[in-house]
Amino acid sequence: MARSDKGYRRFRSRGGGGDETGGLDALREMTAREAGSASAPPPPLREDRPLAGSTRERDRERKRALARHDRRWWSLRGLGPGGWIGRIAVFAMLAFSVWAAAGFLALRSAVGDANAGVTPSAKAALDPLPGGMLGTPTNTLVLGVDTRRGQTRSRADTIMIMRTDPDSGRLKYLSIPRDFRVEIPGQGAQKINAAFYFGGQAGAIKAVKRLTGIPIHHVIVIKFSGLAQMVDALGGVTVDNPTAIVDCYYEAGQTVNFPKGPVTLDGETALQFARVRKCDDDLRRAVRQQLVVSALKDRVLAPTSLWKAPWQGADVVRALQTDIGTIDMMKLGWLQARLTQEPSDRIILSGEPLMIDGISFIVGTDPDRNEREIAAFMSSS
Repeated sequence: MARSDKGYRRFRSRGGGGDETGGLDALREMTAREAGSASAPPPPLREDRPLAGSTRERDRERKRALARHDRRWWSLRGLGPGGWIGRIAVFAMLAFSVWAAAGFLALRSAVGDANAGVTPSAKAALDPLPGGMLGTPTNTLVLGVDTRRGQTRSRADTIMIMRTDPDSGRLKYLSIPRDFRVEIPGQGAQKINAAFYFGGQAGAIKAVKRLTGIPIHHVIVIKFSGLAQMVDALGGVTVDNPTAIVDCYYEAGQTVNFPKGPVTLDGETALQFARVRKCDDDLRRAVRQQLVVSALKDRVLAPTSLWKAPWQGADVVRALQTDIGTIDMMKLGWLQARLTQEPSDRIILSGEPLMIDGISFIVGTDPDRNEREIAAFMSSS
């Protein structure tokens, strides 16, 4: 076949025969498709649009920024969650500081009055504490005193040593029956409650130390009239009475009744509960006195009353005479709240009731037993 004079080659489809029109149509169709594909604009890229929530958050932040402009430091305008938390924390700290300062001042005033009631001779009779109260076992003599009708001097009808022991985490009481027979210098054989009558606070401290051999670091004196005042200031106390008291003579022809089990006491009935003894004996009365002291402590430190504990504590302290200073009084309150007490931690110095020369005494007829009781009281185990 002769070469074509045209300036281009004739397109032939592969495998095609001589059908040049079909091949040309296919070429035109292919070219049109490629041209159309090249000229069409590319599909738009996907734009990462912010979520509606993020937009709202930015709007809120802009509003807060506008609200914060020229804001005073104390203003709450435009605060976010972090700002609210910070302000609440600051206000809580300020409120706590005011509460603590006011409570400390109230307690310090009450302690000052209570300290003034302790005689110099009593302070001289006390043993120095070898360390701080929070780290050293401390023995505090608690005396409940009463003046008989027609007399001006008092006797100690409640004699109890309270031991706070941080080493063992325990709070213990050792009660000495008021009729326990002891030798008082210059007075001969007497009931131990007469030591206060003859020698005042110092005389009672020395008599207890001679009898027990226990060092006494602090003293607390409670007048029985003050006991009623303390209980009423706290709104009453509740004790678990171990033994029912039925129609028991109290004084001036008055009889009292206290059922077995939980008993709620006001000031006057708490005084009766702690003092009555005609229907049982001095040992059971010592148990009741320990219960009242423990109930007072529980009432002051009850979780629902902690916010007013400094003021309640001040009301209690005002009814006392004590050498304990303000800081140590706060430490004592802290220990009372943290230390535990088991029934075995309430100990009574045992003895036998005897009549000697027409006078009723409690006599320690078993010195070995008394030594074991004192050793259990002093033990840190």
